[in-house]
Amino acid sequence: MLIIDPIQDALNPDGYPLIEAEAKLLFLKGGHYCFQYRDRLRETYKFLSPDTVKSAFQHEQIDSGWIPTGVQRLGSCREGKWFVQFLPPAKRTFTFIDLNVAAEPITMTIPMMGIVFMLCGDACYVWATKLKTFEPDAPIYHVPLPNIYGDGRICMGNENNVSNYAEGIERLAQAWQMFVTTPFSNHLIDGKSSSHPEDIRVKLMQLHKSKRYPLNDLVQCGSSVQVAINMVINR
Repeated sequence: MLIIDPIQDALNPDGYPLIEAEAKLLFLKGGHYCFQYRDRLRETYKFLSPDTVKSAFQHEQIDSGWIPTGVQRLGSCREGKWFVQFLPPAKRTFTFIDLNVAAEPITMTIPMMGIVFMLCGDACYVWATKLKTFEPDAPIYHVPLPNIYGDGRICMGNENNVSNYAEGIERLAQAWQMFVTTPFSNHLIDGKSSSHPEDIRVKLMQLHKSKRYPLNDLVQCGSSVQVAINMVINR
């Protein structure tokens, strides 16, 4: 790999002549790319964008597949492909274990608020909002469920591995189903309710089969959806 100064190279092409090669790609300082090639008898230069360079080396077709409802944004980073989906307020059914001495699974239907769900590589994140529609600048709150870390990352457990599914947008739906169908334990149950800060499950039992979730009980965990997403993809 040749790292050169773009100004020097543009003004002094003879410093890097094409000898037997038909063309060459120059990696310039600052993350720029320059394509050097012959135009008849003259050597010339063309600056390229990263996307153009990627396309030149990627010969297979790119197809996003059918995009699920609610997907707001997608891309790729060092962790892999990432997707952001918004799920509007709705009643959702969850299963909980370790709620009693017998540790028998208990199913409850809870009226949930708007949820932002993100899949980044093999990691899943989830945040709550008080809005009925997606807004990137909306403040985010802890989703009132166990097994979710303070930054929104979901603890899937050892038995649930998103990497078992093929990488692509189809994995987003599979990851969401895994999240909502896997029984929730007594792990990470604090700090998610203003009225019941020690155990969110107590609040959820009160709301079983209720019509709506009291949004004023949510605990804020970040300034906005946009900031939270950028923190994940820029790690």
